[in-house]
Amino acid sequence: MPKKKQKLTDEMMLDALTRFGGKVTATELSQVLGHPERTVRYRMKRLREKGYLGRVWPQTSDIKLGLGDGNLILNMSDRYKNLPREFLYCFPNLYANYICYGRYNGYSTGAGYPLGNPQMLDRIVRAMKQMKIINDAYIFKIIDFITLEGDLSKYVPGVGWNWDWRDWVKESEQTIKIGERFPLKFDTNPSLFDYDHKDIEIIAELKMYGGSLTHKELSKRIDLSETQIGVRIRRLIDANVIKGYAWLTEMTPQTIVLFTHFELEEPDDPVLSCFLHLPFRREILMDSSDKFCIRLTMNSSDVVNYLKGFQSIRSYFRSYFIQTAVDLNVVPGGMHGFYHLHNESTGKWEIHVDDYIHKLEKFLEKY
Repeated sequence: MPKKKQKLTDEMMLDALTRFGGKVTATELSQVLGHPERTVRYRMKRLREKGYLGRVWPQTSDIKLGLGDGNLILNMSDRYKNLPREFLYCFPNLYANYICYGRYNGYSTGAGYPLGNPQMLDRIVRAMKQMKIINDAYIFKIIDFITLEGDLSKYVPGVGWNWDWRDWVKESEQTIKIGERFPLKFDTNPSLFDYDHKDIEIIAELKMYGGSLTHKELSKRIDLSETQIGVRIRRLIDANVIKGYAWLTEMTPQTIVLFTHFELEEPDDPVLSCFLHLPFRREILMDSSDKFCIRLTMNSSDVVNYLKGFQSIRSYFRSYFIQTAVDLNVVPGGMHGFYHLHNESTGKWEIHVDDYIHKLEKFLEKY
């Protein structure tokens, strides 16, 4: 008897979109999920209408816009371990956060700062320590990042990744043995893009409402013609300011984000190439030539196998730690508020950290 075709569910669609990212097409999903392309498109439309499928998120290299980007990981003190995470809203430059566990138990938050004031994040950490909100923190400043989509050939609809951590160990051992260098290149000295406030507005709209906004829709929101919008977006892409796209989806209860932080023994160490053999969608973040973070989105059932595999390569790092993150939360106003820290009249990023710290002091008076 022929095998009955598996029904395409919303859960299967969301799972696939989360794993493969924004570059995956309906045609590719149709091939992987084993359903007609028109069915896949219909399901995606329904998911958007239900609010489960958000938008296509443009991934940007903000450092080219004069804006430093980083991860700030906070270890909450016992006194304030139950402090509502809304205290982070006092800082509009802390634009999105996860609840995290690991070496640091508290929050992992995306953090922007003007390149002209790289000590701003240190200032925020010192203030939080003085207020006894945190007892420790880790700052990871992102120079560049590379996104690698999930391996479609190793995905089984309704089941998950068809991979064996022991195969990853074997591939990693071979990679280290032959000295395979990481084949993808990071931009270690990114040049400043010749931008203006209109470029910032375009990025803010795309971040807020989705990379699938048409030029006509953007033209209505920004005082530019459709042609001008198109020219500017093309320039942003050509300059690698817009580096790619990812679907923003409702994370399921089984979704886990792992941040693996590590320092290499030497720049371009072959052990970095071991992460190329994983099937998951990966974001490889670079702080310096020997300091990296791998961001992995996976199901909770995959975590144990990942840790088993990681055990075989951990001795090759000078140092490392792994953070588990759940429950993504974005600052009120979304990326509009964050990107509009750029002052149109001065052409500079206006991040008034002392005012934010004062606002935090007022917030604490309630607790």
